[in-house]
Amino acid sequence: MLRGHTSGLAVPTFVVDAPGGGGKIPVGPNYLISSSDTGVVLRNYEGVICMYPEPEAYSWECQQACSICDKHPGLKSGTGIAKLYDEENDIIALEPESLERKKAFLKKRVKEINQENLLKSKKL
Repeated sequence: MLRGHTSGLAVPTFVVDAPGGGGKIPVGPNYLISSSDTGVVLRNYEGVICMYPEPEAYSWECQQACSICDKHPGLKSGTGIAKLYDEENDIIALEPESLERKKAFLKKRVKEINQENLLKSKKL
């Protein structure tokens, strides 16, 4: 009942501090992409997709008597969100190519390297 009737500061929001530089992500339908027994996949406002792993002691077993997993053993994939669930992979976040803060960081770093090279060339 609070949403829509009070100011935004008065409405509590549960957030997760996502690993891999994902920032704080509200836990809600617009940000939750997937969940499984190994973790939860979230997307932040920038489009960064990251996996928040479940604790190692957590256990969960599928209660459904379907045969999807048995019929499709190749569901595990090295692309997209499946890459986050792959235990052989150390990836904890997927970033879009057009991520603005990444572009800004690279631009700043290139400028710093150019300035360092210019100073070195003046010393010679």
